[in-house]
Amino acid sequence: MDIFLDANICLDLLDTKRPTSKASVAWYMENKDNENLTFYFSGDFITTIYYILTEKRKMGKEKVVEAIDALSMEVLPFYLSHADFIDAKNSFHDEYFDDFEDLMILHSALRANCTTFVTNDKLLGKLKTFDTLTIQKLLV
Repeated sequence: MDIFLDANICLDLLDTKRPTSKASVAWYMENKDNENLTFYFSGDFITTIYYILTEKRKMGKEKVVEAIDALSMEVLPFYLSHADFIDAKNSFHDEYFDDFEDLMILHSALRANCTTFVTNDKLLGKLKTFDTLTIQKLLV
């Protein structure tokens, strides 16, 4: 089973001072060694993660690069495509869900053939499903 992690989950794994980190780390540790699971995140989040950790959290730049590298060894980066933009645009116009950035990531997760999308986002968690994706909101 392929699982796509939202940016907030990845940030929680790298910054344990975040309020949602405990739940995210516990969930990941419980699931990471399951050989039937493959984890993905949007590689397009890497620049945002780097910026947040270095500029907002004031973590050392080299340490952040090492942490992102380590994350990428366990959670595979999957990059957005123009098709994800087009699919998000079409979904956005259908007013199914009105967060364009999240729509692009959800369509990317579908393209990666993921079955589950894990998030801490309250609005995304309310969706429960998106096309063939099950949206799992972690309890925090």
